[in-house]
Amino acid sequence: MAVAILKDTHELLAKRIKQIREEIEKNKKDIQEAVSHGDLSENAEYDSAKERQSMLHYKLNQLQMYMNVEIFDENDINTEVVSFGTSVKIKNKKNGEVQQYNLVGPAEYELENYPDIMTYTSPLAKALIGKEVGETAEIKKPDKHLQFEVMEINSVLEEEE
Repeated sequence: MAVAILKDTHELLAKRIKQIREEIEKNKKDIQEAVSHGDLSENAEYDSAKERQSMLHYKLNQLQMYMNVEIFDENDINTEVVSFGTSVKIKNKKNGEVQQYNLVGPAEYELENYPDIMTYTSPLAKALIGKEVGETAEIKKPDKHLQFEVMEINSVLEEEE
């Protein structure tokens, strides 16, 4: 199954992957330079470059998994109900506290592309998805029962303009 991702996040992701690939090429040269200095057993430059190589490849693999995605733009976001790509303002019915979250996916979370992120896989997001303004989302845990009223729904893409 494809991961949901916002169009601007997909563009940012592609730029970040390109940047990491460029860093990997530079890192290859750093490793070659360190090797040319001789004895690798006591070569801190070599150890550092190899450690960086490992970190860069890990990050590249991590970001590339988000490339098999379903891309959402402003026309795909339904603001009639809480859904992927919406900014939702909710009120805790017990204490009256009002909070606002941007309901997005793991790619936006990974890239820290939006403030106040709540991924669509979180328990609160699952309870909120499909709710309209005025409806209540409930989360039941063994030790507590939480209720949140949906106060406002907007597109996260409108928020950043």
